Amino acid sequence: MSNNPVISRNPYFNGQTATPNTYPYGTQVNGQGVPQGNAAQAYAPYSQVAQQQGMPQYGYQSDGPFAGAQTTTMTYDDAMVKTFALLALAVLSGVGTATLLPLSAMMPVAIGTTIAAFIIGMIGAVQRLVKPIFAVLYSVLEGICLGALTGALDTLYPGIAVQAVLGTVLVVGVAAALHFSGAVRTTSKGFRIMMTVMIAGIIYGLVNLVVVWTGASQRMWGFDSMRVGGIPLGVIIGLVLIVAAAYMLISDLEQVKFAVANGAPKAFAWTCAFAIVMTVLWIYIEVLRILAIVASDR
Repeated sequence: MSNNPVISRNPYFNGQTATPNTYPYGTQVNGQGVPQGNAAQAYAPYSQVAQQQGMPQYGYQSDGPFAGAQTTTMTYDDAMVKTFALLALAVLSGVGTATLLPLSAMMPVAIGTTIAAFIIGMIGAVQRLVKPIFAVLYSVLEGICLGALTGALDTLYPGIAVQAVLGTVLVVGVAAALHFSGAVRTTSKGFRIMMTVMIAGIIYGLVNLVVVWTGASQRMWGFDSMRVGGIPLGVIIGLVLIVAAAYMLISDLEQVKFAVANGAPKAFAWTCAFAIVMTVLWIYIEVLRILAIVASDR
């Protein structure tokens, strides 16, 4: 089970749905929808009644949460193509915002789009099948938000934008390599640990944000500027959260493969892409945060 809410609520990602031509407990069926093997007797009375009454029979369940969504099954390439498309939208939106938006408007725009993206993200997270419009809107809004934030920081610390992009590519590349090589497999215990880390990170971030905005701390980055063993606290926390996000990304990629194996409909590729993009953009935020703290500490 994935700790990404977009994925974890879906039966195609958590193994709670039957695959095509398969009943929930793995009983194979023939072309007429009749179970074969040891379990055939259990279904025999229902099969006979259906045949006598002329009822249609199918090789897979016709009801359930995804009935009628789309009969063509999703492939791994479907999910990856849509993932790259959404990331491209986010990048283009971000570059356009950082290039064209006046510096004075960057922070207000960043705050506004952050709220809007959060709302869209929550709507998408509770949907069993994420609609393309929500995935596109989220990517564009996050792109504008991160573009404005990056543009403002790059004005203060020239070169930080390129460093953030390269750092994100490095983290995502390492996570993908660990996944495809099989060197790292996610576990239920790992999920619990990472979920605890994520929740703690969110609470810390919100508290620190309030401290900075209210002026309760004279430090530029609030608690992040505090030092632990000579290292800014924000850098330590940021590195921990990057590890958690990379673990989540590996989990997302694993669950996409699992969904493909379980015959998820083609439209499910948008749900996969949405989940992966959320994680990748989270990694970018943490990388940018670390770089900003380090740059301000010079």
